[in-house]
Amino acid sequence: MVASGSGVQRAAGAAIAFAIGLAPVAARAGAWTEPQGSGLLIETLFGWVGDGAPWGDNPAVKQNREDAQTYVEYGVTNELTIFGQTALERYALSPPTADIYTGFDYSDIGLRAKLWSTGNWVFSGEATLFVPGAYDGAAPAQAGDTGGAGEARLLAGYNFVVGSTPAFFDGEFGYRLRTGGPPDEWHADLTLGLKPAPGMMLMIQDYTTVSTAAVNRSFPAWRTSVVEASIVIAIYDPWSVQFGLFTSV
Repeated sequence: MVASGSGVQRAAGAAIAFAIGLAPVAARAGAWTEPQGSGLLIETLFGWVGDGAPWGDNPAVKQNREDAQTYVEYGVTNELTIFGQTALERYALSPPTADIYTGFDYSDIGLRAKLWSTGNWVFSGEATLFVPGAYDGAAPAQAGDTGGAGEARLLAGYNFVVGSTPAFFDGEFGYRLRTGGPPDEWHADLTLGLKPAPGMMLMIQDYTTVSTAAVNRSFPAWRTSVVEASIVIAIYDPWSVQFGLFTSV
């Protein structure tokens, strides 16, 4: 839900996710690892519209994007989870750099290892490799998305109760090395979840990205913070559906 390599200053959109066992996603697709032999599948559709940052003497351009993502993870052991994701996207820019890209977004594969747990706390580490789907760095809609990337991330999760309502917190902090022009990035993702009734979960999440100093004039330094509110509803075991709205702040 964060912008491509060029960044997005203002964006708003909506997301819908269908998942096998989505209720545990908030608990295990964050700092928590999957039990050995257990797996998870999430299918997500999302889209956004927004204004990009002005490049040099060019005015800001209008942007819109739609994505269809597939995410899977599997517990190799109780302490080690392998995960991966791929996505198809349509990304369109308005004049003066009018262009449209339809094809694969980044695909990634990674490992999450539980480092330590005590009481209601769990701490994990992740390593992820990103492979680009875009191929033409000269095309405006693909610029910044043609280089590979690697990320290291530390995660912390905490289960607690608000009154009689089960709740959880997940915090993730990572550093992403990028190639192909864009500067490297710091990432901080925060999630707060509540389960007010059986088969229902409410979540509010913040995704913040801050780039390092730019060394390529085509890709200036940037930052964005996107907040999403969503509801997860169990349909029938093991399927759930999630509806969310997000906006950059």
